[in-house]
Amino acid sequence: MIFWLILTSLVFASEYDDSNDFEKLKDPIRFANRFFIKNTLIEIFGDTEQVKSLIDKNFFKVGGQVGGPCDIYEQVYHSPEELLDPNVECPKGKSASKFDLFPKSNLLRSSYLVKTCYELSINRELPSNLRSELFFKNLSRAFYPYGGDKELMIVVKSKYSDLSGISRKKALLTYCVSSKWQEL
Repeated sequence: MIFWLILTSLVFASEYDDSNDFEKLKDPIRFANRFFIKNTLIEIFGDTEQVKSLIDKNFFKVGGQVGGPCDIYEQVYHSPEELLDPNVECPKGKSASKFDLFPKSNLLRSSYLVKTCYELSINRELPSNLRSELFFKNLSRAFYPYGGDKELMIVVKSKYSDLSGISRKKALLTYCVSSKWQEL
């Protein structure tokens, strides 16, 4: 009887393993946090005060939703009210040091990025490196410096092939809101 119980348990376990694909239960996708996103967007759209303030206002200041804990020990004050580097500021005090290092995809995070990308790409002039005839190549390199955007490139080229100013801005917005460049 004990032998039969052990044997049926092993058979059940092997059937359970075969019927469930444990390969699908891999770690969830890790997304870049607010520091990576901010640095990437500044690199693409330019290192100007207007770009930095748009990113800070629309994306960087909502660290709880977009991830990226701050280090309260990195804060160096120039004066009692003024931080030497506001990028290391913990806007919500000590609780900001407990933000997720690798944020998960969520609706709020996506909406903050969409708003930021819209204001950077549609409401402003195109960055100088995206005004040339090599627009699609430069756009691809800006968001995917190591390649890996073939499907997106095909879709964007077919939809925005006329290369007018508004088409370029829409293509830039499409790349900016795509999630693949944010994956680590």
